[in-house]
Amino acid sequence: MRMTALLVVFLAGLISVCVMAEETTYTWKDARALTLEGQGWSNIQDPYRRLPEKAEKIVVEKVWGLSSNSAGLAVRFLTNATSIKARWSLISPALAMVHMPGTGMSGLDLYARQGKQWRWAGQGSPTGQNSEATLVTGLQPEMREYILYFPLYNGVTSVEIGIPEGSELIQAAARPRGTKPLVFYGTSITQGGCASRPGMAYPAIIGRRLDLPAINLGFSGAGRAEPEVAELLAELDPSVFIIDPLPNMHAVAVEERLSYLLKTLHSARPDTPVVLVQSAGSQRAWIQKGNNSDQAINAAMQKVYNAAKSQWGDLLSMVKAEGMVGNEGTVDGVHPTDLGFVSIADRLTPAVRSALQKRPRSSF
Repeated sequence: MRMTALLVVFLAGLISVCVMAEETTYTWKDARALTLEGQGWSNIQDPYRRLPEKAEKIVVEKVWGLSSNSAGLAVRFLTNATSIKARWSLISPALAMVHMPGTGMSGLDLYARQGKQWRWAGQGSPTGQNSEATLVTGLQPEMREYILYFPLYNGVTSVEIGIPEGSELIQAAARPRGTKPLVFYGTSITQGGCASRPGMAYPAIIGRRLDLPAINLGFSGAGRAEPEVAELLAELDPSVFIIDPLPNMHAVAVEERLSYLLKTLHSARPDTPVVLVQSAGSQRAWIQKGNNSDQAINAAMQKVYNAAKSQWGDLLSMVKAEGMVGNEGTVDGVHPTDLGFVSIADRLTPAVRSALQKRPRSSF
């Protein structure tokens, strides 16, 4: 009896080891072979860079450097895998900042579609410049659509998705005919500082809510609406432009640059709605003597909006800043936490949805 019991235990252990060995055999697919979203320009050498190569000689050096950050880039795919892994290589060895975790700055973020809704499914934490992580496990073996967001404040040179051998991993279908992305232009806040996960940047949240691709052209400390950037934006053909650069524009001519930007966009895309976003400013402004610089730039945007309204009509709208981030929505008084990003998305989503409804049918 004792020998029989030992044999049963041995066989059970052997079976367990074999099952574990099977589960650890993964096949890998390069993200470039799947459905990449968040890139506004086609036929560029580096699909993980947010601006085309020609921009290097056009925009200021900092904007070009930040364009290697993969904020807003994502890959959609279908799989029936019971677990999903990822491995990715980063441009910078700096994985985190003092006020932003590595999960947001350098990590990956996975969502799955449930009906018409995208729901969070898992994330990959960076462990070094080359990382591998299990994003989610214990899944039912049924085909689902997923979207995997790339790092916000780091760049990637490669991203691969791994599934257990024998599972299926295929390219997601193209978006419905006529679907155009949302284009967000702005500062570090638009780029995603300081979200805990890439999917928590407000452009990503709004993209999921409206089920539209989102192009993130936020440039940390460098969103100043230069004429060269305005001309690059005008090359894109989105469903809506969301323009949010004011937090970086205290030292520049707000009226002049925003007026030029609107003129440039109207000349190239007269049927594309534009949503202007005022600056929420510092959450300490209420207690700091003389801290009214955001009032000045918001007033300048209001002046530009009033002047341009007659030309744009209902296709131009503006979202006021008051209460946008909330009393407890930042990590340092300026950069949102996840709570702050949800608050921003709550304010902007109705404005973007309204803009979509005002777009002429002929422009789809």
